[in-house]
Formats: sequence, structure tokens, C-alpha cells
Amino acid sequence: MKITVKTALEMLNAIGQLDSYQNGADKPTLYRYGGDTRLQIAITRRKLRQISEDFTDARNALLLEVSDGVGELPALPLEQGEERRKALRQHVSFNERERELLLAEVELDVKALSIEALKLEDNPIPATVLDLLGDLIHAP
Repeated sequence: MKITVKTALEMLNAIGQLDSYQNGADKPTLYRYGGDTRLQIAITRRKLRQISEDFTDARNALLLEVSDGVGELPALPLEQGEERRKALRQHVSFNERERELLLAEVELDVKALSIEALKLEDNPIPATVLDLLGDLIHAP
């Protein structure tokens, strides 16, 4: 499936929440899935994590490029002047190009999780997590 990098990052956050939940106890309560579902979740998480790592590498390279090799954006001086305008241009350039990175499409080659496999009747997975999983889940 083709998704944006931004969507992949959201899915990675959501899929990371499919292991367990707090149930009023000291230890987290594991969600109950079959072994095949846990494996599928792990494979999907690994592939999403790779997209996240690639994004981080690209973002860091972009930061080096925009900051003339410094590796961080300068603080905006309070007083108006050429220094402030130059720093502002760097910030704007970085933000625009970072947005392009986030909106870039990537191919995610994974099998969707079925609603049935998530056993929603036994597992209180929050609707917000299900929403962020998006196309990673499908109805039978």
C-alpha cells in the first residue's frame, strides 16, 4: 500500500500500542491475540520503524543542509535586522522541506490486520489507536 511518511509515523505510534494496556494493575495487561497476529504486528512494526529511521536520516541531512552544516536552526534574534531575516529564512526553508518529506509517498508492503484477528471483543483497543492504524486494518 502507498502511504505518506506522516501516515507511516502515525501508524508506527499506533501499532506500538497493540502490545498491552494499563488495567489498574502495576504491570501492563497483554492484549490476547493469536501467535500469527503477534508476528504480523511485529513485522509491520519493523517495516514502519524502517520508514521512521529513513525519515529521521533525511530530516537530519536536511537540517545540516539548511543550517549550513551547523546541524541546528539558529535562535531567532529579537531585534529586526539581517541576522533575523537570515535565521527566519532558514526556519521557513526547513519547515517547508520537512513538510515535503512528511508528505512523500512510500510503499508499505505488509498484510492488513483483520478486525477478527484483533479480537476487539476481548481486547479494549482504544478507538484512537484503531483510527491511526487506518489501512492496516480491514473488516472481514
